[in-house]
Amino acid sequence: MDSSVPHTFGKEERLCSRKAIEELFGGGHKSVTAFPIRAVFMPSELPGVRIMVSVSKRHFKRAVKRNRIKRQLREAYRLQKELLLPVEGGLDIAFLWTSADLLPTEKVFQKMHNLLQRIHETTVEQPITES
Repeated sequence: MDSSVPHTFGKEERLCSRKAIEELFGGGHKSVTAFPIRAVFMPSELPGVRIMVSVSKRHFKRAVKRNRIKRQLREAYRLQKELLLPVEGGLDIAFLWTSADLLPTEKVFQKMHNLLQRIHETTVEQPITES
């Protein structure tokens, strides 16, 4: 594994600001889905990538199951976040669980890998070739 990117998930990587969350869901965002995970993202003024994880109480009434899914999502992101580097400026991402079913951790890792690759492709501008 690449030792230049620490596999940590610190406070500075969490999207906590109410204002930033409202901006993210207010408009001007993009979204990609790898069922059952939906990622909503947009560029940010602050440097680095900040994320939030959300699991609906409508699908999982018990907090134990919601917390398990949130742990799986954060761990999958933590171990694969180097797929988003290098990021120009900043990026805010919200990961939303859209299914009423639990998945094995390996499946969550595969879906997260797919999402992070697609987010990276979307955020990195393609070079314009002249003909």
